[in-house]
Amino acid sequence: MRRREALAEELRRSGAVSSPAIAAAFEAVPRHRFIPEIELDEAYADRAISIKSEGTNTLASISQPSMLAKMLELADVQPGARVLEIGTGSGYNAALLAHLAGPDGLVVTIEVEPDLAARARTSLAACGYESVRVVLGDGYTGFAEEAPYDRIVVSARASDIALTWWEQLRDGGHIVVPLDIGIAGEYAVGFVRHGGELRSIGIANCLFIALRGALQTASPDNVFVRSADARYGRRFRPIRSIRAVRTADAASELLAGADVVVAQRQTTFAITWE
Repeated sequence: MRRREALAEELRRSGAVSSPAIAAAFEAVPRHRFIPEIELDEAYADRAISIKSEGTNTLASISQPSMLAKMLELADVQPGARVLEIGTGSGYNAALLAHLAGPDGLVVTIEVEPDLAARARTSLAACGYESVRVVLGDGYTGFAEEAPYDRIVVSARASDIALTWWEQLRDGGHIVVPLDIGIAGEYAVGFVRHGGELRSIGIANCLFIALRGALQTASPDNVFVRSADARYGRRFRPIRSIRAVRTADAASELLAGADVVVAQRQTTFAITWE
């Protein structure tokens, strides 16, 4: 408990956590139980830890607590919320989500690796989070059986927002996703859905392992920069906001005013610089 309290205090002090509910979740969920092979002091250090690799490639990790905290702040999970997590990994973030959603909420988490899904089920049950539903499958397909969701949290890097995520997120719901859409780096972006549009409410630099599944795409060639002074040579400015629409619904008036437009296969992103 002492280490959990110290971690929560460190996250408060660094500014990663401002919500008392999120700080309480970090105090309540034992991170070391999800990585039992790691020494206690290391388990509560503010850093990511690999939990599965293939040669020199890391396939899955337990994310850095401060990064998780920033994403949880953007997700703003309330008691009773229905939450979908894409990318279970160790199950630690699913436990944090379940703590925030409370006994009246629902957490479904999807994992593509069978051994990680089994490990997460065991760890979650051992920590008292038996109600978390761990699904083995492709995260890009979501989980329609329990939709719609109030919150969707993607715990791996994506280059697009899948149409299934659009379909399974209720109007007014939040989706938080680490995005690398081929321009200006990788960012964890919190969006709120307003009908057929997603509007960013917060953006944080991040570094995640790529989400694996049927929708994996390369960096796009279809990037439009509105004017020469919309960027500094090849160095893009910090992002102020992102608006997103389904690519099939993209219209010039909806994207007006953006400095950069990136059209991915399923979602088009309109980016405005600081």
